[in-house]
Amino acid sequence: MGQEFSAKAFKAGFPHFGAGAIVGLGKDQTMARAVESDENADAATTTSVVERPHASDWLWRPWYAKLWWAAIVIYWLGMAASVKVVLLEEFYTGALAGFLNIAFFPPLALMVLGLGYAREWFAWSDWEFVEPTHEQMFPKRSVGGMRDPYSDPLDPRSGALHRRHFRSRR
Repeated sequence: MGQEFSAKAFKAGFPHFGAGAIVGLGKDQTMARAVESDENADAATTTSVVERPHASDWLWRPWYAKLWWAAIVIYWLGMAASVKVVLLEEFYTGALAGFLNIAFFPPLALMVLGLGYAREWFAWSDWEFVEPTHEQMFPKRSVGGMRDPYSDPLDPRSGALHRRHFRSRR
């Protein structure tokens, strides 16, 4: 039904000359220079970016952290063994063991070792600690001394609470 065309009839290929301009083969030199300058700019910005701090650098890598975590494990394994061994039971029921319970409490080690990480993370992030305003430090109080005037029965802004408190005698 339709007319069939062959590839020979249309010359499959792109001309080197189009619309009065010469189209060159290969790379476009002006575009290559623009791409190279963008790559150099990207390389310059990536070298100045500070890497995000990792918690493992403070919680596990220092020698004192490894020593503390190992001592925690040994202490609590000894406490578990004190159920069967009488000598250990005498030690773990003493006053010194009470202080060591605090020193070898795993959340305490996490908090103490995590302080360095928290400082470094705040320095890395864009958080800023600003002094609170006077209004934030000393909020206005209502008539009864409460911060929320709507929950203070002595304040007329509390609505039904105020009416119920003062108008109940009628």
